[in-house]
Amino acid sequence: VTAQPTTPVAATSGSTTFAITFDPTVVGARTATVTIDNNDSDENPYTFTITGEGTSAPEIEVTGNSTAIADGDTTPATTDDTDFGSQDITSGSDTHTFTINNTGNAALNLTGSPTVAISGHTTDFSVTTLPTTPVAATSGSTTFAVKFAPTVVGTRTATVTIANNDSDENPYTFTITGEG
Repeated sequence: VTAQPTTPVAATSGSTTFAITFDPTVVGARTATVTIDNNDSDENPYTFTITGEGTSAPEIEVTGNSTAIADGDTTPATTDDTDFGSQDITSGSDTHTFTINNTGNAALNLTGSPTVAISGHTTDFSVTTLPTTPVAATSGSTTFAVKFAPTVVGTRTATVTIANNDSDENPYTFTITGEG
């Protein structure tokens, strides 16, 4: 019970509400009985049954430099390797490795083709190593590498997109940047 009802409840047309949250920790059917003690002479206690189904689901998390990168992040930083710094346009390049973690309890499938896509300044950023799929449940991980080799002077940005079967983070995206 995440919100308790108020008492007393007014006579004739009074009402009160309460809330119950279902947050399963195992896969399968779960059942509970709700009991409301009251002063009703023929329905005390008032009881009813509630049910829910615990399911398994993948949960994607992407890290750079062992620091989590939020889905939809548009603020590149050196701490999570999303900022590639400055590179010379004639000879400079830098490659950063990112990790895809599955903290869920079902296999994480990377469903894009390619599994990691770059949009934006695609002449300056490229995926040099693709991750493997599926990513095992609970603590599985895989890595991919992105290379920044600027072709012009100035700030270059791109979006990394990872299509997957996580129900609330598909696709998983974040912005990367570098200076030519």
